[in-house]
Amino acid sequence: MTATGVMTPRSVEYLERIAGQIAPIAPAAIADRVRTLVRQHETRRLTCLNMLASENTISRGALALLSSTIATRLTEGFPGDKEFPPAGQNVEIDEIEAILIALVRRLLPARFIEWRATSNTMANAIALAAVTRPGDRILVQSLQGGGNMSYHPGAVPDLLGLSVGNLPPGPCFDIDLEAARRAARAARPTAIVVGGSYMLFPLPVPELRAIADEVGAALIYDAAHVGLLIAAGLFPDPLRDGADILTLGTHKIMGGPIGGLVLTNREDLAERVVNRTYPLFLQTRDQNKYAAAAHSMAELVAFGSEYARQMVANARTLAAALAREGCTVVGADRGYTATHQLLVDARPLGGPSAEARCQAANILVHKARMVDDDPDSTARSGIRITTQEITRQGMEEADMVLVARLMADAAWKRRPGELLLAEVARLAGSYPDIHYSFDENRFGLHGRAP
Repeated sequence: MTATGVMTPRSVEYLERIAGQIAPIAPAAIADRVRTLVRQHETRRLTCLNMLASENTISRGALALLSSTIATRLTEGFPGDKEFPPAGQNVEIDEIEAILIALVRRLLPARFIEWRATSNTMANAIALAAVTRPGDRILVQSLQGGGNMSYHPGAVPDLLGLSVGNLPPGPCFDIDLEAARRAARAARPTAIVVGGSYMLFPLPVPELRAIADEVGAALIYDAAHVGLLIAAGLFPDPLRDGADILTLGTHKIMGGPIGGLVLTNREDLAERVVNRTYPLFLQTRDQNKYAAAAHSMAELVAFGSEYARQMVANARTLAAALAREGCTVVGADRGYTATHQLLVDARPLGGPSAEARCQAANILVHKARMVDDDPDSTARSGIRITTQEITRQGMEEADMVLVARLMADAAWKRRPGELLLAEVARLAGSYPDIHYSFDENRFGLHGRAP
């Protein structure tokens, strides 16, 4: 069976069509086509308002490092004491990795930093591999309650041979503590995993620590979408409050290249994390991404607190403006959000329809599960919106009122699409620079001062 044989029929048809299109074309022309596609994507995105939770823009300084020739170099082992290649051949890479680790520790104080994971999913896999064995049971934040698919059936638990139970959700994608305590007592899990995709308000980590202690479980906190808020002091530090392991990425809210991090204060867990990272999950690594990540983390040390506060202010303003436009925004009685995210209940329109209508206007959002959606169906009755990218472009509260109007007009077809496309492009085009970065000095742009 070919690789396409296990894909969806639509994907198989698409792959066969593209293969047919390039079959008669010379390899050099195919390479030209790839370069053209990248340019087209970059140009098109300049006309969009991107509010997808898993994405962000990256500074030009960090971006330039991704094209470095160290992308083809490799090292194995620890900075300053590498196993391969022989000592002295890649000393610059050792220092880059050491700088990255030091910067992460300045942002998120932890005794031990595992920096090598290539994604947040890999970081979660490493964390779970460090605290479980095949056949163990874990309790996780449910998909209905905002959890991430990486620690649900069909993903990492299947790889590690784990069975999965859900923590009952609260109304704002949080956790029902009493129900969680009952579930933990019944399941006796080896690990409890919280955090993940939908994060509006801080989770009760000390109380979850007490539940984990009662049943002898490790507590893992997935901070993929709130890492910078923790670093800026806007969210409690999960490691300080009792989590055994903290996972997050270097992208999304962190504004760097895609990569994963695993943090802990426990030496015994750190040893297990390190031993499972290499060589179980990876050997050769993306050195150019570590360089870009180090550059991005330096920008967060300089500008991260201001950046975090502005994106939260933007999210709250956008939520309130959407409510004034007639949208039902989750968490209204709690001020909508304490993060850069907000969730809109799009019924009766439905999440997929709202997503498609916004996308037609170049407003990029994503359909989302609501807490009361049927957990046994694929229903998505809401949309998920985030502000990290538009904030890094330089937008502030006054812009959020316009964004809310454009979004509501698009989702409910209140104005013609061609008018919306023009207004969205005009707004996006008025913010061409990357703020909260070092680009100002190196590229003549308008970075924000700390």
